[in-house]
Amino acid sequence: MSKIPEQTIEEIRSKTDIVDLIGEHVRLTKRGKNWFGLCPFHGESTPSFSVSEDKQLFHCFGCGASGNAITFVMDISNLPFTEAVVQLAHRLDIPIDASVEMGSRTETNAAHKQMYEAHAFAANFYNHLLLNTVEGEKAYEYLQQRGFTRETIEKYGIGFALDDWEALTSLLKRQNFDLSEMAQAGLVIERDSGTGFFDRFRGRIMFPLYDDQGTIVGFSGRVLEKSDKEAKYLNSPETPIFQKSKLLYNFHRARLNARKTGTVILFEGFMDTLSADRNGIENTVALMGTSLSDTQLVKLKRITNDLIICCDGDSPGWEAAKRFANLAMQKGFSLKIAILPGKLDPDDYISEYGAEAFRDKIIGNPHTYMSFMMAYAKRSKNLSHENDVLQYIHEVMEELASILTPVEKDIMLRQLSMDTGVSTEALEQQFAKAAGKAVRQGQSGTFSEPAPPAISRPANKVLSATERAERLLLGHIVNDGSLFDTVRQHENVFVHDEYATLYIRLAGFYERHGTPDFHRFAEMIEERELRRLVLEAASAERDPEHAGQEVEDCVRHLKKHRIQQLIEQKMHESKDAEKMNDHPAALELAREIIQLRKSLSAM
Repeated sequence: MSKIPEQTIEEIRSKTDIVDLIGEHVRLTKRGKNWFGLCPFHGESTPSFSVSEDKQLFHCFGCGASGNAITFVMDISNLPFTEAVVQLAHRLDIPIDASVEMGSRTETNAAHKQMYEAHAFAANFYNHLLLNTVEGEKAYEYLQQRGFTRETIEKYGIGFALDDWEALTSLLKRQNFDLSEMAQAGLVIERDSGTGFFDRFRGRIMFPLYDDQGTIVGFSGRVLEKSDKEAKYLNSPETPIFQKSKLLYNFHRARLNARKTGTVILFEGFMDTLSADRNGIENTVALMGTSLSDTQLVKLKRITNDLIICCDGDSPGWEAAKRFANLAMQKGFSLKIAILPGKLDPDDYISEYGAEAFRDKIIGNPHTYMSFMMAYAKRSKNLSHENDVLQYIHEVMEELASILTPVEKDIMLRQLSMDTGVSTEALEQQFAKAAGKAVRQGQSGTFSEPAPPAISRPANKVLSATERAERLLLGHIVNDGSLFDTVRQHENVFVHDEYATLYIRLAGFYERHGTPDFHRFAEMIEERELRRLVLEAASAERDPEHAGQEVEDCVRHLKKHRIQQLIEQKMHESKDAEKMNDHPAALELAREIIQLRKSLSAM
């Protein structure tokens, strides 16, 4: 796929009237210079969403969403950059290279057009069989027993595949679909003898699987009666249009509700999502396998930073929750884990106790990552046995020593003491060793770009002096390449992870593009929170006549702040060394603190 020329991107951006564009999604009213309406990215009753006609930018004072015309389309339709540009180009009748359109999912990929059309045809056929034939009555009764109505069956496109070897195959052939291509699409299977094809799905309730835009790309078929010979669920195989590591079930429906509620709930199975969704819990998605991929996490990160993981209550469910939680923490999510009692899954719990109980007692009362990891380590231990006590303490320390805040550390140590009867003083010493080990292991690794951080600062919070300095500095260097070169001479300028991440990405941007363009830089950032920081900084007031002096002042302030942080860290280490009677280490740390204070006074 060829790239869209930069001049074409600029033409599309400059010719798109952002007020007209957003007005197609939000009812806007003019107040003074700007237009206001209800934010489409979170639920609100008082308009806090502002659109600037002069700057061609939007900003929500409630949730902090910010951007231009292109990033608005990316966010509202959950599209990658290229597809958003193609969509706006069509809106303006600006021609786009055909090879770009071929690579865009906004246009049906011509190479796989028949696969998409065949899946839509098959879904209609299966749905007709379920709702309008005698053969589908048993499946229809089963679904009614599981709480589905005709309305919800139609909403989710559920159907039934006849227990017939060639029911769909013969229909596809009559509709002039290429059966070899249908085998590649996973709808039919070629016989070993090479003498023909037969249906992949037979005698199963059929659940369509949708991509991010709501297009059917596969199926999951459930048997009506349990059988030792057949799997309970049969999913479409991996195909050119269906890869389970990229798909999140119900994502196309859940993304707007997740943005409005500020939270997305992740389930193991799609039946759990169907159960929750039809009971009014509309911000849930599910995996189509046992793994959670980076692609799926990035997709979730685009719509919200708050993630609740809710797996089954059995042992495999606990293991899955732990795997998913560790991956989500690495991506910087604000994470909670909801635990189900016994061996129930979410669908079973809702059926037995009702949606309100599930909403209030399970989703409304989740564990923090820390409390979940402690519960995970504790659940298989008998704490009246000394070996289990030692193992419990070791596992908790190993998992948590490197990530806890001082408050979380205090809570954890008190809880461990209550659980095991070991004194908090002894646990404190054990924690110091575990934390030291984690730091040493972390230092031995190679440097890489920091993972996109969780940014929990409310959009309307008053910034600290350090945050103001970082924002002002970023504003200067994103608008002026020569100032970026000046800052580049200093190491580790930015204090907070989000600004450090943007600084590294900006370096890459200047290497590729050479000249400053904050619009283009922001459009290349997938994470909405980071994009917001760029646009806030780029639009913030600066003094162009004294830009050099402002940059110098910001760098000095941030260096002072970093030294102050280092002094506090070494004072803490010194206290720990004294507690452990490590006097040589305490003395060396005291010397380092004196030198740092001298360097601070000299600045």
